[in-house]
Amino acid sequence: MVSLAKWSITDYHKMIEAGILQNRHIQLIDGELIEMNPEGLIHAAYGGSIADYLRQRLSS
Repeated sequence: MVSLAKWSITDYHKMIEAGILQNRHIQLIDGELIEMNPEGLIHAAYGGSIADYLRQRLSS
């Protein structure tokens, strides 16, 4: 039987502080370290716009 080791947010921050994840685009999702492509310009522009829109709509 194979089981995955789940990482905690504390573990994740310790790895960042130790430089283990340096120069890598890693996210901690549900206890797993996922390597992601860096966010591109279009993604950043739309993501910011959508976030602003949702903040405005949900604050009413």
